[in-house]
Parts: sequence; C-alpha cells; structure tokens
Amino acid sequence: MTEITTTGSLSAPVRHLDDRRITLEQLRTFVGIAAALDFQVASTELMRSQSAITQSLQKLEEILCCRLIDRRRGQVADLTEDGRRLLPMAQEILSRLSTAIDSFRQPELQGRIRLGVPDDFPLGNIATAVRRCMEINPSLRVEVTSALSSQVCEQYRQNEIDIIIYKKVAHATTPGTKAAATHDTSSDTILHRQPLGWVASQTIPPNLEGDIPLITFPEGCAYRAAAIAAIEKSGLGYFNAYRSASYHNIRRAISAGLGIGILPHNAIGSDHVLLHLPDILPSLPDIELVLTYDRSRSLFHQFVSQLLRNGDIAVPHAA
Repeated sequence: MTEITTTGSLSAPVRHLDDRRITLEQLRTFVGIAAALDFQVASTELMRSQSAITQSLQKLEEILCCRLIDRRRGQVADLTEDGRRLLPMAQEILSRLSTAIDSFRQPELQGRIRLGVPDDFPLGNIATAVRRCMEINPSLRVEVTSALSSQVCEQYRQNEIDIIIYKKVAHATTPGTKAAATHDTSSDTILHRQPLGWVASQTIPPNLEGDIPLITFPEGCAYRAAAIAAIEKSGLGYFNAYRSASYHNIRRAISAGLGIGILPHNAIGSDHVLLHLPDILPSLPDIELVLTYDRSRSLFHQFVSQLLRNGDIAVPHAA
C-alpha cells in the first residue's frame, strides 16, 4: 500500500489498481445488475446463481476499491456515484467486444446506404451506432440525413433514402412511406413508444384563457400533428406562439414561458412542468419511433441488424 499526499490536505491511502484482474464476466454481472436493479432478475437474465453474481460483483468492487451498488437489506437500492460512472464504460467495453465477434460471424458489408432520421433524434445514439458499423465494415458508406419525420418519409417514398427512422402517432399510418403505400406493414418495426405531454415553464404559468399558445415544430412534425388534432377534436382554438425546427430552441421557448409545448415525457427539462389539466387540455396520444426499410435487400437487412446491436437506438433519451 502506498500513500499520495497533496498540498494542504491529509494523506490518503491509495491501492494499486490492476486492470488485468478484472474479467468480462464481472463487467457483464455489473451491467446486468445495473439494468435490472434486482439480484434475482439479474440472476435469471445472466443464467447464473444469485450467489455467483453477488460474489462476482463483490470481487469487482474489491478490485476497484469502491462500492458500485447501494444495497439495503440485501436488495439493490440504486447505483452509487462510482457505479454510475463505471456503467457507460462497462457497456462500451462489452458492446465493442460483441461488435468484434459479430465481424467474424458474417461477411463484411460493402456498398452505400442512405439513412434518414428525424431532427429530434439524439445525435449521439445514431452517430455511435453508425460509427461502429463502419469500423467493422471499412468498405461500407453510410450517408445520414436528418430532417422532419414527414420529410424523411417523403424522401423514402421517392427512393432518395434507403432506410428511415421516423416518428408517428401510435396506431396511425404514415402516407409518405412505402410501407403505407405499397408494402405490407410488416416492413415497419416499432423501436419505441412513449407518451406525449403538454409542457410549460415551471416558473411562469401559461395563459390558458382563450386560444392555446402553442410552441411547436413546423408543419410535418408528428408532435405538432397530434396536438392540433387533439385541440380541434375538442373544439378548442390555438395559435402558433413559437415555431422552430430546433429542438433546443423549442425547449428554451417553453422555459421562457412563451406558451405550451408538446414533448415526449423523456424530453421534459428540469425547468419544465408536465400539465395535467383534463378540463382544459385534451389528452394526447403516444408517439412511436419506427424503423422502415425494404427487407428484400440483404445489405439493408444486415446493416439494420448491426445498427440495432451497436447503439441505443431503441432506448428513449432526451434530445
């Protein structure tokens, strides 16, 4: 054991950390427990006994000289600060290993793929997934276009884009896509579904007398279409208090109290409040994140499989 002394502070013992002692099984165990926040559920998912995963976690904590999981009465309460810091790095290590193994399981992908995603899609999610796909497929060229959902759907219909990820109201068809126009709907894959909500500033109460002051994206946005349809069905009025194609600007306009925004629950900011006013504001539908492509094209099908494995595309994140 050695000691490191910093000026003006007490000396603290520091143990030597050896990364060679950490195993992939320990990282898988930690990630599994962090995902389930339950030892029994993690045990089932990892197909190992509860005592085995507990010992594996304890060994990892011993090597790192810190607690990763906060336990209360033998149950998982939450991740510790060190656990939250380690989790994304552990996930990255396991994901890269999976990607490396996958590269030997199937032939290298070659060619050009044009991918369309909505403007409010978290850039980090898709960028990470695409980068990993191109790392294991050097001859693959992926061109990403970001636009409103209605625009990427139209580009797909015009054969200007090969694969699209877009947002639509749950259970509704999207006329701009090939799937709705010519193909069976089985070519659509729902990646995620989440509720929409009326959102206002936490500190500046909205004026709800008269027409509803809407803060929305331009025409063609699924959120906007859902809100206007709900308002008109209820016989209410509205006006465009603020309109922007920028997700960042929309959220700032809500924070400034310019009106009421329409956002998925995961995108609500810390200075926003979700409005529950059934007597004034109509209920809103869920929004689906949908993936569409021609499954008869082998290149597209293999690329999509890799894309979904290499990123958190189906996981909701705030934009």
